[in-house]
Amino acid sequence: MLDPASPFRPAVSMRGYGRAAAEAAAIGIAAALAVFALFYWLAAASLHIDRAALARPVTAAFANGALDPAASWQHGNTEIGSHQYNDCLILFQAMDDRAPARLRAVSPLSVPIETDNSCAALQALTVGQAPATTRFYHQYLHGHTTLARWLVPQLGVAGLRGLYKLLASLLLLAGIGYALLGLARGPRVGEAGAWLAIFVVFARWYGLESFGQSLGHGPADLMILTFLLFLARGSANRPLGAGTVMIGAALFGALTMAFEFLTGGLPLGLAIILGAVPLALSGGGEQGRALLRAVVAFVVAAGATMAAKLLMVVALFPAGALTVIEHQLLFRVGLEQAARRETAVGGREFVTHLWAGLEGLASGMQLLVLGSLLIALVAGGWGYRRLRAAGPAERFRASALAGSLLVPPLWLVLFWQHSAEHAWFMDRILTWDIAGGMALFALALRQPASE
Repeated sequence: MLDPASPFRPAVSMRGYGRAAAEAAAIGIAAALAVFALFYWLAAASLHIDRAALARPVTAAFANGALDPAASWQHGNTEIGSHQYNDCLILFQAMDDRAPARLRAVSPLSVPIETDNSCAALQALTVGQAPATTRFYHQYLHGHTTLARWLVPQLGVAGLRGLYKLLASLLLLAGIGYALLGLARGPRVGEAGAWLAIFVVFARWYGLESFGQSLGHGPADLMILTFLLFLARGSANRPLGAGTVMIGAALFGALTMAFEFLTGGLPLGLAIILGAVPLALSGGGEQGRALLRAVVAFVVAAGATMAAKLLMVVALFPAGALTVIEHQLLFRVGLEQAARRETAVGGREFVTHLWAGLEGLASGMQLLVLGSLLIALVAGGWGYRRLRAAGPAERFRASALAGSLLVPPLWLVLFWQHSAEHAWFMDRILTWDIAGGMALFALALRQPASE
């Protein structure tokens, strides 16, 4: 048996972490391939749906006001949602059938890149006035487009929006209910208090009244809320096993990428993995290794899912198809300027748009959002200091939760050009800073005050 004081023990420990990371990477790749194969099959099968079956409910949506051809954005709208541009873009992608099905199963056709009003383009498409050119949208996996093809003919546009909003409401109510039961009679009262804080914050501050019905935001939001409920409910009576959490994180990463539309699913998902997973784990000495497995599984699954899509693009489309993706990435992080922009995005535009975007958390109430964010961070700081004086398990959770609060603001800064142009909905990822701060405060309440 190895002496605990042996100088070789750190190397053995590092090898253990390496094996854990390798195992998590393998699980992440397996989950990615499974999810990608499923969505590719669903996308290919959806192309057999009669185009008229899609066109009829879309035409009806313009007639009854569920879609507004005059406006791409409806800030604060709780009926058709704030981000109508994405809804019309997704419906356009679902309907445009001017390219071979084998190609559209990989990447849908989309509106011309200079389009400012996707709803006007969609309405024109419904009456046979398609754009003169075709453009394949290689970025993303477009799982939301596949769902729209399947569900809009059955539910209509308003019906699909209502379904997304209903599911989000039920997930939040279940999370709040289970957290209250945990506080009342569960063995993990501290964790239950943290989960209650998280679900209440998401119910109030995530802007679901304006975004939950979105054909673009809705599916990714549902993945986030489902994973939170999986962690909270699964660990209500006893901690979840590291393997179970790792598999859940891998599926979460792959499904998040399937529905990601650069609306915040990836950074918010990573923050949740870092901060919320420790709440579901035991307080033993394997916490660090279990969290590493979850992080690696999530990141690798998301990356491998996108890699599978890019390999399909390379295999089926002409050379140079990936150049568009490269330019878009450089543009979004501010390293390259789009040809259609007359002036570069600057620091002033970044700050002003970020401030305006706070209403994505609560429409028209930026001051309340900012105040709540500051209060949560102060309360979280108090909780963090108190938990740092507790045992190793509490210190680990506190550090993980505190570290996770850095992910949303760092993402907004890293993709600063994208944040400056689209911060009115990207700010929603700051919900985690409110939720995480309140969770730290709730966890610290059960700790005795230090002398």
